[in-house]
Amino acid sequence: MEATIYLVLGILIVLFTAVDLIYTTFAPRGAGLISGPVTFIIWRIFYYAGKLFKGRAPLTGAGIVIVFSILITWVILLWAGNVFILSSDKESVVDSTTMLPADLMERVYFTGYTLSTLGNGDFKAGTDGWRIFAAIISFSGLMFITIAITYMVPVLSAVTKRRALSIQIASIGNSPQRILLNNWNGENFRKLEDQFQNLSQEIIHQGQMHLSYPVLHYFQHKDKEASLLPNLAALDEAITILLLYVPEHMRPQDQFLIPLRKAITTFIQSLTSLFINADKINVPAIQIDELQEARLPLLQPDIKKIEQLSKRRRSLKYMVEYNGWKWKEISAPVLGDDMDLPSML
Repeated sequence: MEATIYLVLGILIVLFTAVDLIYTTFAPRGAGLISGPVTFIIWRIFYYAGKLFKGRAPLTGAGIVIVFSILITWVILLWAGNVFILSSDKESVVDSTTMLPADLMERVYFTGYTLSTLGNGDFKAGTDGWRIFAAIISFSGLMFITIAITYMVPVLSAVTKRRALSIQIASIGNSPQRILLNNWNGENFRKLEDQFQNLSQEIIHQGQMHLSYPVLHYFQHKDKEASLLPNLAALDEAITILLLYVPEHMRPQDQFLIPLRKAITTFIQSLTSLFINADKINVPAIQIDELQEARLPLLQPDIKKIEQLSKRRRSLKYMVEYNGWKWKEISAPVLGDDMDLPSML
């Protein structure tokens, strides 16, 4: 009976881990039942560490720790599952010299070097059936560990591209109102059209990468110019102000405005992998004081339109705060005033 329990338990652990590994690395929504909770738990540890030390510095290491924790969890579970399977038969592993059955720690040792394809040879499978199973362990170990390691390559590549996209958005303006004021030509905001056209495709790509690799959400930077989330929120708020307060003939044309807005929408929707529930978040106030001071011609917004955008803006606020920022920081400077002329900052 005990042998049967070990066999069934081992098979379930191996299959469950293999499914999670394959789903996480290949599925369009890449967060399995193992990798998802591991990611969430570790992120919360870093998140509360940031709150404890009142800074974003602890968050910058979260992404790397999460990726390696997922990889280690997969390896440990595959290792443990195969140990349980081998423990279901005392003849499954024997000493190569004495032919005596291996004890528990020797089975753990045998499974580890077989899974890693080292093949030391001081222990071996006791029967033909277990020799075939040892070959399966070796082959599956090579395949799964290779897949797990190559999982890191597109993640790290996407992190670099996300940083570049963040800097590109920050260069337009450090806040929703500055994005608009920097592109006001005295008559309209058509200067934004070239900026919007260049951003749409990059944001769509990032949204899909975040959907496939949810761990990307946890690669954080302490500097705002390199952090996509607050800069993306500032860009979306700028578009919201355009839609609510700016006369239509003064906005960027729809062929530039609509694709960008939809691209940001797909990015927001990719956050469902983070277990986000923004229903209890207060809708942030829309700030237009700088625009009023600049005496721009603004409309009185439609209350119904503001209400229609409440879910979107709550989600944006949750997204920003979930990653350790405060909503007011989407309007914070991106560079120190000692880096350039004030007009360039």
